[in-house]
Amino acid sequence: MDVSAYEGDRPRAMAPGRGATHRRDGQQDATPMRVLALDPAGGTRARCAGADGIPTTVETALVKPLELGAIVLVQAGIALARLDTEWVP
Repeated sequence: MDVSAYEGDRPRAMAPGRGATHRRDGQQDATPMRVLALDPAGGTRARCAGADGIPTTVETALVKPLELGAIVLVQAGIALARLDTEWVP
């Protein structure tokens, strides 16, 4: 899967059902996601999917460098941290 096919897809807050869990206080929990594709131009975006399997574009500048298959913790379309590779969706 080539991330360049999603150039118009900007990182944004995930809607319910797109890997986001909303709490009663209106905040959004972070969710683990697997990296499916990296930006071929060397940019900071990657195509990722959570346990629901729905791909979304994620900003990865905070956790660079990444490789395919890496697991990142994503909140509001931004990868905040890398997770242990033993997590499997």
